[in-house]
Amino acid sequence: MNISTSIPAPDDLDLRFEVVDLIGKPGSHRHVERAVTIADQTVGNLALTVPTGETIQVGAELESVVEGIYVGGTVQARVSGECSRCLDPLEREVDARIDELFSYPEKVKADEEEDVPTLSGDEVDLGPLVHDVIALESDDRPLCKPECMGLCAQCGARLEDDPDHHHEDIDPRWAALSGLLPDEGDSPADGTDAGSSPEDRADGQR
Repeated sequence: MNISTSIPAPDDLDLRFEVVDLIGKPGSHRHVERAVTIADQTVGNLALTVPTGETIQVGAELESVVEGIYVGGTVQARVSGECSRCLDPLEREVDARIDELFSYPEKVKADEEEDVPTLSGDEVDLGPLVHDVIALESDDRPLCKPECMGLCAQCGARLEDDPDHHHEDIDPRWAALSGLLPDEGDSPADGTDAGSSPEDRADGQR
């Protein structure tokens, strides 16, 4: 599995398992389980991550094969973030499958070393794999609900609270002229009443 994520995998998620009892013994296998509590690591993608204090549950079968150690199992976690339209907080449950072959280093070609997971000594490190699976299973543009109306593009108002919210559009060709018109109730620049008749204005000048 080669998954590209926007957030680098943590250096250590405490998901290293010794497999010295399986190396070189095709057909042998062992079940492992571990719960990892997130401290200062960032696990997920740019939109949804596992909150600090939350736990990632990992259960997997480690099986020895000719090429290395095959890992098959499940990952469970809770991720949180914001709705991509209205920015309200939201949460999602991740329950994903993991399947990966950790090859023996000597069986990997030189030009494939960066793309093929390998054993690290007598261990398999499931940390990067678990991080990538959670990132892949988490929406990169999550919504609080499919019909979320989002925010007003002009003023940022939450449209869910005011479905009739709108702004009066002014033809850009006349927008510059709108500032030259007096507001309602304002008097002309010469001080005369725009609503008075010519006779009234003449009497006022006597």
